[in-house]
Amino acid sequence: MAGYSGTPLAKKLGIVEGSVVHVVHEPTHYRTLLEPIPPSVRVLSRFSPTAQLVHLFTTEHEELASRLTAWRTALPDTVVVWVS
Repeated sequence: MAGYSGTPLAKKLGIVEGSVVHVVHEPTHYRTLLEPIPPSVRVLSRFSPTAQLVHLFTTEHEELASRLTAWRTALPDTVVVWVS
């Protein structure tokens, strides 16, 4: 496949062993795309202030702006936010 590096998606996103990942509007095949998922990773569909990584799937500018504003005060500065 052209452009494919062979690096697993979970690694590219920064998901490591024991990570807590909050996913918003998770695609049905999302967890399959993350395989192999490192041990002890928790993928949550509900918001958790303990998340180390947040992955938002949206096409709406208003939703993006609203969620980023809310997360700015609810999450520590060390949280990684991915938007797809």
